[in-house]
Amino acid sequence: MADLKKLIVQENKKVLTKSNPEERFWKKFKFAAAIKEFGAVTHLSFSHEAPYYYTVTSGTKVNVYSVKTNAVHQSISRFKKTAYSGCIRRDGKLVVAGSEDNSVQVFEVGTRSILRQLTGHVRPCHVTKFDQDNTHILSAADDKTLRCWDLPTGEEILCMKGHDDYIRSAATVAMCPDIWFSGSYDHTVKMWDKRSGECTLTLDHGSPVESLVVLPTGGIAISSGSNKIKVWDVHRSGTQLTTLSNHQKTITCLALDFSNTRLLSASLDHQVKMYDLSTYKVTHSIKYSAPVLAIGTTANNSHLIAGCNDGIVHIREHPSPAPLPLKRPLSAVQPGSGAYFARGKNLLPAKTDAVSGKETKRKKLSQYDLHLKRFQYREAFDHVMSSRHSPDIVVSVLLELFRRDAIKRVLSGRNEETLQPILTFLVNHVTNPRHCSVLCDLAHILTDLYSPVLGMSPAIDKLFEKLNKRLKFELKVQERYMKLQGAMQCFFTATGLS
Repeated sequence: MADLKKLIVQENKKVLTKSNPEERFWKKFKFAAAIKEFGAVTHLSFSHEAPYYYTVTSGTKVNVYSVKTNAVHQSISRFKKTAYSGCIRRDGKLVVAGSEDNSVQVFEVGTRSILRQLTGHVRPCHVTKFDQDNTHILSAADDKTLRCWDLPTGEEILCMKGHDDYIRSAATVAMCPDIWFSGSYDHTVKMWDKRSGECTLTLDHGSPVESLVVLPTGGIAISSGSNKIKVWDVHRSGTQLTTLSNHQKTITCLALDFSNTRLLSASLDHQVKMYDLSTYKVTHSIKYSAPVLAIGTTANNSHLIAGCNDGIVHIREHPSPAPLPLKRPLSAVQPGSGAYFARGKNLLPAKTDAVSGKETKRKKLSQYDLHLKRFQYREAFDHVMSSRHSPDIVVSVLLELFRRDAIKRVLSGRNEETLQPILTFLVNHVTNPRHCSVLCDLAHILTDLYSPVLGMSPAIDKLFEKLNKRLKFELKVQERYMKLQGAMQCFFTATGLS
């Protein structure tokens, strides 16, 4: 015989507090530290290999932070003027940065010594990045040029021209090392082929481009300018997929999270917004105390870093980040070895798997479930009424009795002592919007059953009078609400707000 299913308690569902997995993920980031820099934080860069350092560019310094300590690991201050776009290499060993004095410098993180000083730009250099092969450097400046440098020799390999205004953003493509993107104040985003040095695609953003990111495949480019974000399909000749305008002021920075499935945007309106790249909808937002100029996440999304205009670096930490990828892949198990024949020994079945030969542990039924299982309807109802159960459980039992057509048998033939708790519960909860439909039916049945004997018990008569007064008062309140609703509807119609 199949086991009896437990009674499903009709609980009140909270409609106003909608949540989703993405929102819960971002809400888990808790405050870890707030560090004051000497100037506005203009750029953040992250390494994806141990020891997972990240750089903070502020004023005339590029500080290298440690994820473990949330403090400065090294401070690079060998700049005569303002430093821009301090970028750390993927292995965390080198840092490249531009400067107000038109130069591009490469530093070693361990010794802070200058390894290369690249000269060629004639205007301040605002963008520097390491190429995907870690041996070439990309730089862009206010002289409207995009340059490629050879790191081992320090020589300029390529100079690409095509923009009509300052270049303030650039991006490389993980799976296409020969393709670069650049965004300029001339309202355009250009795609460059490093092999030929020519522009192969131009996208019109419609406003000065402040930031730019490209997905690892190179098929989707995302640009920001003014308070709008535009998503482009590069494979379809730059077709615009969508436009996002969730900020009130200029968007200063775009960033992808470590998994490349989420987009982060920072703005002068003090807001940082997170988007799901599968739907391009905002899943969460965080408000800071000052305009946000830089945003990003560390490896495995363990830290959320935001740099503000007032020089504060806000560090938030996730309590349970995803495991970091292994630096070296595990070697395959050799066929014929002991480990080969022991494969799957500790493998646990999935929830959808059917497990045979194992007895499942029966769920313990509550007392009212046991009574319902034995068709002891009166005992089940009396138990929930006398054991101080929540109204949700009492109403759920009533619904089950209505469904089994046993409610009249349960309520009939009661004396003064057993009828009082039912009437008391009815008086206290009949006006509850969650339970009124069931309790009103209960009140009708009690009235039909016990109206012939009214006047024989003063206690029962008093409870029926209370129930009558409660219902009359509720009807007056509902009538006032209906009148107020009608008046408000007339007002909204007259003012054109409906």
